[in-house]
Amino acid sequence: MRGTMRVVEDGTLSAAPQQQHRRQIHELARRLSDSHNRSRDALSLVPSENRLSPLAQLPLQFDFHNRYFFNEDHDPDFWQFRGGESISDIETEVAYSSLRALSDAPFVNLRPVSGLSAMLIAIAGMGGDPGSTVVCIDPASGGHYATAAVIKRFGFVPAAISVEAGAVDLDGLRKILSSQNVSLIFLDLANSLHLLDVAAVAACLAEHSPHTLLHIDASHTLGLILGGQAPNPLDLGATSFGGSTHKTFPGPHKGVLFTRLPHVSRLIKDAQRVLVSSHHFGATLALGLAAREFEHFGPAYARQVVVNAKRLGAELAQRGFDVARRTDGYTDNHMVWVHVGDHAATNKLAGTLAEAGIRVNVQTENEMPNVSGSVFRLGTNEVTFEGASETSMALIAEAFVAARDGAVDRAAMNHSQARQAFDSPYFYADAGWRPAESSKRI
Repeated sequence: MRGTMRVVEDGTLSAAPQQQHRRQIHELARRLSDSHNRSRDALSLVPSENRLSPLAQLPLQFDFHNRYFFNEDHDPDFWQFRGGESISDIETEVAYSSLRALSDAPFVNLRPVSGLSAMLIAIAGMGGDPGSTVVCIDPASGGHYATAAVIKRFGFVPAAISVEAGAVDLDGLRKILSSQNVSLIFLDLANSLHLLDVAAVAACLAEHSPHTLLHIDASHTLGLILGGQAPNPLDLGATSFGGSTHKTFPGPHKGVLFTRLPHVSRLIKDAQRVLVSSHHFGATLALGLAAREFEHFGPAYARQVVVNAKRLGAELAQRGFDVARRTDGYTDNHMVWVHVGDHAATNKLAGTLAEAGIRVNVQTENEMPNVSGSVFRLGTNEVTFEGASETSMALIAEAFVAARDGAVDRAAMNHSQARQAFDSPYFYADAGWRPAESSKRI
């Protein structure tokens, strides 16, 4: 039996503290499990998140998640880190072949560990010589908040351009091209109800600055592009595109970059080698499995995402909510913006919805282009992936009404009805792929 002196001698606990420690561990595990179960039942309308399918979740629950893998060429003399030999082809063959097919790009870099990681690699690799100008989208027009700062930290000169209704200010762009040495146009439209007009920018570069590279950060619309619901930027004249893989694309927290040009692939690879060490092997395996499923489900899923977003906007507007409008509707992608009121009112309604099992994304004052005050930035990507149809959008809108009235129970009932109305999900829902529970207990 361990005595209290053993705590001092070897760091172990005596019987009473050991029981207390065990109870604490059990409580942490219980809290995690309870929160996980609530998340599984919740309806998430957050446009920058998505679920993983049961198949794609597997690598994140297995040992590979915590291992390195660098032997992309399967060199028998280069297994510096063992353990991935039997399943590494899920990265080197499945992931690459599926992503090449989906993007119609022969060169795929799946080493970025996030969307921002992909941004760092793209700007560092294609930004040109120190002091060159890199153009990005003004955050006031929906550009990513971090892009200009990243450009500056790499020794380049940031220049911001505005975007209106998906169209870049071409007059402003021509002025920048004529007055500065622009190496890269990095179009990072993060908040928009419109798809970006890439072709017009590519035509402008072809006429005024053909040496300038054009990269499209398609983090939010990647699933729509790979699912054929939005145009492929490479078909429209972009040099490269990419971004995060967990928004409209239902993959893990990773990043990916695509190009059809060998020399651009080399620029990206050279930057990636020094900016990313571990590419998170388990997450990369998950990306490969998600991409393989997406080859089958992607087109139908991407179409339904947009159909649902348009329907959700219309249903909310019909019920008196202040929904941001385009000239010809509410959205042409996965996003719907709803102005609720001041920040306190917005947070209160978000909390009521969360209590009823519906999660929304709150954007505070001046964070969204052309919208004043706090807003809900909604997305239909995750609920669609789970099988939501237009019928579910109407029921979700009813839940918003109930939450606005303070009727949490009624909103929760609408939540349940919306989920019950789901069709089949856009993935293989085979429970047999779930890992067996360990026989060992805490």
